[in-house]
Amino acid sequence: MTSWRDMIPVPLAAPETKELRAARFRVIAACLVLAVALLFLGELRQLIGSAALPSLAAAFTFMAVQGWAWARLKNAADDAWLFRETDDVA
Repeated sequence: MTSWRDMIPVPLAAPETKELRAARFRVIAACLVLAVALLFLGELRQLIGSAALPSLAAAFTFMAVQGWAWARLKNAADDAWLFRETDDVA
């Protein structure tokens, strides 16, 4: 019986570097902070007042920028890993 890994002729992903791991952790942490801030928005508004909405916007912006940067880094690493042995860039 063949495993599913034997059926795929290319690697699923490049090995994760320290930079990629740190970026992935930043994206996950930003998503968690945003989720908790949204979940407890009423309490956040009571705690910090009118700064709650700008804080929420800042958390969303940080998450979006970090997610975009991580996706670009990950895509570049995967492409470099995939084409590491050939000069053919399809």
